[in-house]
Amino acid sequence: MQPTPNRPADRVMLRIDPVKKEAFLQMLQLFDFVEVETLEKQVSRYVQNAPADVPLTDDDIMHEVLAVRKRKKRA
Repeated sequence: MQPTPNRPADRVMLRIDPVKKEAFLQMLQLFDFVEVETLEKQVSRYVQNAPADVPLTDDDIMHEVLAVRKRKKRA
């Protein structure tokens, strides 16, 4: 699939039986509107595009993590 930067696209996550994965991927190649991207590729792209100089300390991050956990417990 050719990227279409001006068109919105929905992302869908699927769980596929490993035995049938290759056949499923081959079937998806028949559709010109489907782009298959592995989780590893998504994470790699995220890491490459992440800011390198984040002004947060480990304590700042831990504070936020604990705050989120506390909110989830109340919900």
